[in-house]
Amino acid sequence: MVLLGALLNALEAFIGGVIGLLFKSHVSDDLGDFLIKGQGLAVILVAVQGMTKGGSVVVVTLALALGCLVGYVLDLDGHVRRLGDWAQRSLNAKFSGGEKLGSFSEGFVNATLFCCTGAMAIVGSLASGIQLNHDTLIAKGLIDLVVCIPFAATMGIGVPFVGVSLFVYEGALSLLASVLAGFLTDAVVTEVAVTGSILLLAVGTNLLKVTDLKVANMLPAAFMPIALVPLMGALGLM
Repeated sequence: MVLLGALLNALEAFIGGVIGLLFKSHVSDDLGDFLIKGQGLAVILVAVQGMTKGGSVVVVTLALALGCLVGYVLDLDGHVRRLGDWAQRSLNAKFSGGEKLGSFSEGFVNATLFCCTGAMAIVGSLASGIQLNHDTLIAKGLIDLVVCIPFAATMGIGVPFVGVSLFVYEGALSLLASVLAGFLTDAVVTEVAVTGSILLLAVGTNLLKVTDLKVANMLPAAFMPIALVPLMGALGLM
């Protein structure tokens, strides 16, 4: 089932949000920060495992260079942040009369930005669609579950509804990948996985607050091997 990974990831995030609401009075800011850093280590583990699958250093290097250039020019990170700010302002204006609904908008927007904009969502969705391998999205779901606990405890009732965003976003990517699967060779899939895993490493170091990289600007790199591998093959470089 192509959508199984997206569905399970959405359910895990929803459960994390609900747990956070139930224990709202027991999760301090320090504990929330500690939990998120712990998940940063888990993301790094997933990244390292993905980077050991092989791949061409030349393809990955070119993919990162071109992808980062495209992302920088398009200012993907800025667009994502502005979209979140716009959604926050719109929802706050619409529900300004209700404190509970205002809390909904803050939690929903922030949790959606965190859970849906990472490289893990893209790589996991590609694996679900192309290989019917849902391991990455399930692992991501566990991370989302833990992260959504402090999110919900501090930002309120909107956080569990990130499950809707996740299912729509990752489900659409998985379906698109399944349609394109016949055009993607094993070499392309390997290079996409390795390049995406490097982006996961950046996500992990950001969660640990070791770096402050604009990973959204790097996301196009994960798709560059789709064009680079056939091109380099035609030129006899692979």
